[in-house]
Amino acid sequence: MSMRFYLVEFDNIAFEGMLSQDGPHIKRLGGGGVPIGEAELHYGDPIDPNWRLVGQHQALALAELTETQLLELATHFGLPLRTAPNERVSGGDFFNSPAFDGLRQWVQQHPTKAKQIAQQRHQRTVGWFEACVAANELN
Repeated sequence: MSMRFYLVEFDNIAFEGMLSQDGPHIKRLGGGGVPIGEAELHYGDPIDPNWRLVGQHQALALAELTETQLLELATHFGLPLRTAPNERVSGGDFFNSPAFDGLRQWVQQHPTKAKQIAQQRHQRTVGWFEACVAANELN
């Protein structure tokens, strides 16, 4: 069973939504990933002046994406943005994103596995399973 619930591609670069043991993640194909509940897009950090996908414990460089592609990525996954080092993070709402709809459908198709994952360990995207169940009951 595939744990992928979403895929978006920009030229030669693809990002997927994958369900891991600690909840949904956004992962770059062929690279690392970040839990969606911790993921933010940052620009202009002193460490790296380019765009990065940042989580609590990891960061992925996104210098090869255009600004339009970055904004599309943010929209697809409901990622919040920070466009300057001293700026506050703004926007983002995974639970109203296309990726969440993909996760909701995955949970609908695999309810037992989803419940097992949600109950196994601390989930880094708080409330994802309950939100999917509630959304599926409305459909």
